[in-house]
Amino acid sequence: MIRAFLLFTDWTARISEFVATVLLYAFCAMMLGEVFSRGFLNQSLAFSWEYSGFAMAGVFLLGLGPALRHGKQVRVTLLLSRGGPDFSRSIEIIATVVAIVLAVFMLEAFWTTFLTSFERGLRQPSYMNTPLAIPQSLAVAGAVEFVLALMARLVRLVIREEPELHETGEIAGD
Repeated sequence: MIRAFLLFTDWTARISEFVATVLLYAFCAMMLGEVFSRGFLNQSLAFSWEYSGFAMAGVFLLGLGPALRHGKQVRVTLLLSRGGPDFSRSIEIIATVVAIVLAVFMLEAFWTTFLTSFERGLRQPSYMNTPLAIPQSLAVAGAVEFVLALMARLVRLVIREEPELHETGEIAGD
């Protein structure tokens, strides 16, 4: 059961990472299109700024879980270096539990915002008139993935498995 959960979270992290990558390329393409349009056509693209902002928010939020799994999150290792391996592991567990609580609050906030926008049919007050539930769904998906990644990290710490992947994508110790 634990192994199935860890495999599931690794799978969802790969999907989240893929979608974030696609959104990053889309963001870059829209900005290049905007530069070309302004430079050669003397007019702005109506959608580029709005959709680029949505894409960038999606990149940040969908990238949280995969960044955690790859060990790319910001960390302060001063406290971890003060004690032995058991002390460091205990601090990691406590920090992960606190992070889970905060991430659940973040998820609840994104979910409430998404649900309100969806139920009321709220739209971005712009030329494109985009339904806000669409970009907000990316925030919800990113928050869900982040909570799953933190829970998987906690499980890995408790069962004394390496919680982060190496650059090659392999688990430490393999």
